[in-house]
Amino acid sequence: MAWEEFVRSDVLRGLGCSFITIMAKSFFFNAAFTRSADISDSEYVRILVDAADRKLGFEFHRDKVPNCFALSKDHKDKKRLGKYQGMHCGSEGLLSKYPWVRSVSKLQPKERRFTPRKEAGAWAIYLAPAFEEQNARESKDIPAEAQGVYRYVREGGEIVYIGRGWVRRRLAEPQRQDWDFDRVEYSIIESPDRQVFWETYWIDRFKAEHKGALPFYNRVSGAACAPLESEGDAPEGES
Repeated sequence: MAWEEFVRSDVLRGLGCSFITIMAKSFFFNAAFTRSADISDSEYVRILVDAADRKLGFEFHRDKVPNCFALSKDHKDKKRLGKYQGMHCGSEGLLSKYPWVRSVSKLQPKERRFTPRKEAGAWAIYLAPAFEEQNARESKDIPAEAQGVYRYVREGGEIVYIGRGWVRRRLAEPQRQDWDFDRVEYSIIESPDRQVFWETYWIDRFKAEHKGALPFYNRVSGAACAPLESEGDAPEGES
């Protein structure tokens, strides 16, 4: 009988790769990143924000610069990795200002880790939309112009549908009036192409966590995604 390799399920995928992790009160730059980016001698980091693209940039400095955060080293890695250790900086002020960043800090660990890439002198990470806007199904507070990716969630936390497009218009469609869910969670995304990308991302995440199954109403509707309105469509009450 041939040998079969045992595949461990208790090891994080991508171990040894460069990551920036968004935590509840800090950003963490792992040892592999400090080594590859050669920032072990940096004392400060300045954070840049691009809300439209849900992008964060990190500039590392040896000397103090305006609006910077102090870096602290993760000393538990010192013996194993020599001078290359993980590093932290605070994030509470930024998280309180940007809900789309704060929502990511509440996800599962593997969904809070991002591989940075160099862009115009900064190390950039792109955040997945994490449904930071939440309203009861009956709420009238969803703006007519809100479009992006959204999901329908039951009281116990079960996700029953993931979709994209005009959030309020989709909610008001007659065929959805008998659907069983309690709240709508969504992220604003203007670009139709990005809506498609992130809807697919979250549907694939759902399938990976549920043995290939789709959310209940994605199955019932006969497709993973509802057709996307054309870019020229206007939200309710506008023309």
